[in-house]
Amino acid sequence: MRILLVSNYYPEHVGGIETVASSLALGYRKRGHEVRWMAGDIAGARHAASADDAPVRVWNAIERLGFPYPLPGPAAMRRVGWHVAWSEVVHMHDCLYALNVAVFSASRRRRRPVLLTQHVAKVPYPNPILRGLQSAAYATIGRNVLSQAEEVVFVSDYVRRWFEPRVRFRRPAELIENGIDDALFQPPTAQERVSMRNRIGATESRPLLLFVGRFVEKKGLRLLRPLIAATPSCDWILIGRSGDVDPAGWSLPNMRVVDPMEPARLRCYYAAADLLVLPSSGEGFPVVAQEAMACGTPALLSEVTASGLPALSHVVFTSQPAVQELTSAVNRALEALARDAGLRARVASVAHERWRTETMVLRYEEQLEALLH
Repeated sequence: MRILLVSNYYPEHVGGIETVASSLALGYRKRGHEVRWMAGDIAGARHAASADDAPVRVWNAIERLGFPYPLPGPAAMRRVGWHVAWSEVVHMHDCLYALNVAVFSASRRRRRPVLLTQHVAKVPYPNPILRGLQSAAYATIGRNVLSQAEEVVFVSDYVRRWFEPRVRFRRPAELIENGIDDALFQPPTAQERVSMRNRIGATESRPLLLFVGRFVEKKGLRLLRPLIAATPSCDWILIGRSGDVDPAGWSLPNMRVVDPMEPARLRCYYAAADLLVLPSSGEGFPVVAQEAMACGTPALLSEVTASGLPALSHVVFTSQPAVQELTSAVNRALEALARDAGLRARVASVAHERWRTETMVLRYEEQLEALLH
């Protein structure tokens, strides 16, 4: 197949959707398909493109407001039709990004079938203007794209449940969970974990809690600062880059901020941590939670996010998005880890059973081939 794969950014931007798109591009190519991967290429994090990638220069300043929305220029938009014409089938990630909407419009003109993967539902932005813009976009552009796409796939049941009452799909939507690099994200031995904790400056006597993601309100950063202050007996490491929030200015004695890093180094932090804490809502099941769990580290998620994959309730900790509830949930999770020596092994086992990249690639390949036939 000739597949045009479209995402908002490349992995150099660092995020869940672009990580999944990268795995799919590699997986499709390994299985003999021709793939052109088109995505936003941002200043300061240029994509090290392969010969078949199609990077698009974008203006990304809006992300500083906590709203990642890369805008391609007119010259880039003119190239869209050429790449769509080359393809036999289009695989897009998300329904609202400007580049994706342009690709979708071109696919209607060129009569190319589209498989659309929707990763997120409505995000509860604190800013009422952003909430209003998002609602209007989903009610117009989003509904139009989702209702016309030949196939829609959701990454979690929560996201699917949010859209199903609002969109009439051409055929029943599918659920395909994101895959991860299961060869890289492996649980360490006990000796390796001690070495990893020493390497990153963690102590045996204090629990190590981890947050990985963009420093924006939508990721629950407004809850994280008081939560860290309310858990002085724990050490925290926040890995990410500043958006509309800058944790480096919080001056909390039990917290460190670390820049984004390549996956091989990130695995060390995942494996060394006692608990990953992600208080965001409105997302599918976060890729960073999947990666951490594959390394044996349990995740504490909002109840809304965790409801997307209810089968994992026995290995995921949950909380309401409020500081007092989150503090209690952190304490419960650490107590469970202290009394259950086998919990980390079970968490890793579940992750590796469910989230193999090969399984994800094969399921999407089946969907794309069905669209052609």
